[in-house]
Amino acid sequence: MSESRPLLQLIEEAMASGQVSLPARNQTAQQLQSILSAQDYDIHEILDLVESDQALTAEVLRAANSPFFGGLSEITTIRNAVVRIGGPEVVRLSLAAVEKDSYRVQNPQFSAIMTPLWDHAMGVAMAARWLARRLGFRDLESESFIGGLLHDVGKLILIRVIDDLESQGRLSEAVPSPVLNEVLDTAHCRYGALLLEHWSLPAIYTTVVREHHSPTIDEHNPLLLMVRLANLACLSLGVGVASDPSINLAATEESHALDAREILLAELAIMLEDSFAIAT
Repeated sequence: MSESRPLLQLIEEAMASGQVSLPARNQTAQQLQSILSAQDYDIHEILDLVESDQALTAEVLRAANSPFFGGLSEITTIRNAVVRIGGPEVVRLSLAAVEKDSYRVQNPQFSAIMTPLWDHAMGVAMAARWLARRLGFRDLESESFIGGLLHDVGKLILIRVIDDLESQGRLSEAVPSPVLNEVLDTAHCRYGALLLEHWSLPAIYTTVVREHHSPTIDEHNPLLLMVRLANLACLSLGVGVASDPSINLAATEESHALDAREILLAELAIMLEDSFAIAT
């Protein structure tokens, strides 16, 4: 029997008994997602929400001046960011900044993997949004970004639960890295979907989280296909914890279903390399 199974049983028992619980959805994240979902919005609503938080303002300005928006002159205010890159883009960056704050734990063992986990989440979000724009799914840009940002949220909740179990003295020893990785790999889709249901997020995101590693693909779900392809692109380039340079994006079922040509996939790789300063 795998060593990870007792740990998974302990996680399930702890959650079922209420000894650890799923976290509540951040209120600012809820407000930002509501703005993104609205057909129309008031620019002042964005400004008031972002500028009321100094840390959020700083993170949005940092992201707006990143290589992803290369070619633009320096953005120095949130209002300037809204004018230059658009209100929806500022809201997406704000949502990312709020989610990034969740990737913090006390345990040094877990802290070491939080940065690459976040890099992967952000990389998939950026890549999925980029694909939505380039493949003619502009109406799914925001959904693709959010789906990418949340696709691996199950890994985050599992780490937080294990962290809670350790702090409560319910683990006899530190979790070996191979066991932790096995738990994250095998259970994150299920627990991520459970978390999104707990947060009452739209079913489209729960589907992405639950099925982004499914052995079969749904050719009629472009949102899921774009997140899956973005995930593979980041994995092929090593954006995050894992790396698999053997992946041929052009040969994947996802690229065929989306009719994503080799030239476009090469441009996607360049965008990710530039954004994450990947050495090639």
